[in-house]
Amino acid sequence: MFAYLEKKPKKSKKLFDENTAFWILLSLKKIPEPCKKAKLIWLPHSFNDDTEICLFSKLPGKQMKEKLKEIGVTNVAKVISLAKLRKEYKSFEQKRTLCSQYEVFLCDDNIYHRLVKFLGKSFLSRKKEPTPVRLGKTNVKKQIDRAIGSTRIRFGQGSCSAVKVGHSGQTQEQLIENVIAAVSKIAKKVPRGWNNIQSIHLKTSESVALPLYNSLPDVENVIDAPEPPLKKRKKI
Repeated sequence: MFAYLEKKPKKSKKLFDENTAFWILLSLKKIPEPCKKAKLIWLPHSFNDDTEICLFSKLPGKQMKEKLKEIGVTNVAKVISLAKLRKEYKSFEQKRTLCSQYEVFLCDDNIYHRLVKFLGKSFLSRKKEPTPVRLGKTNVKKQIDRAIGSTRIRFGQGSCSAVKVGHSGQTQEQLIENVIAAVSKIAKKVPRGWNNIQSIHLKTSESVALPLYNSLPDVENVIDAPEPPLKKRKKI
């Protein structure tokens, strides 16, 4: 993949400089029941370390900021309460603008379903659905660090899923370790495991898909064509 990006024309190399995302494309044989929430997959090398984070809270923004400060959480740049969100971000354009301002969104687990419904397609289409965090727990900092250091996968929306595993700003070794970790953990989260995985590919938004795994057809499902009957020779 890095070799492909290096060979791109100079006009296209701007994407490389802006850290092109790497994705795992997962294709399933049978579509499982829809997930109520996206599943987190911890990666050894986070691609969100230098990313500004926005948190949606049930509590007022100032109150939540004070709470985060007390427990040592310093990587949340913005806190928006659900009440303020509903008041100041009603239109599709306002939601889309908010979506473009931050790369990572977290939210209080208690308001997750109401929040996702309110944000709508402007967030889902750009794969920026907020990651739920249990802010009522005692280990809130650990919860936030885990959410930031993980990627996500959601089942039930179709036979194919895309999972971000890194970007071109990381080293090849980091990306390889992320891909290996992601594939291993994805297989454990897929209903019926490897038996339900048709294929796994690695690609960027513009590159060809590099096959990592393809399922062979089940022997039991292979239909052998019957041999044609022998024609009887006419007697002379």
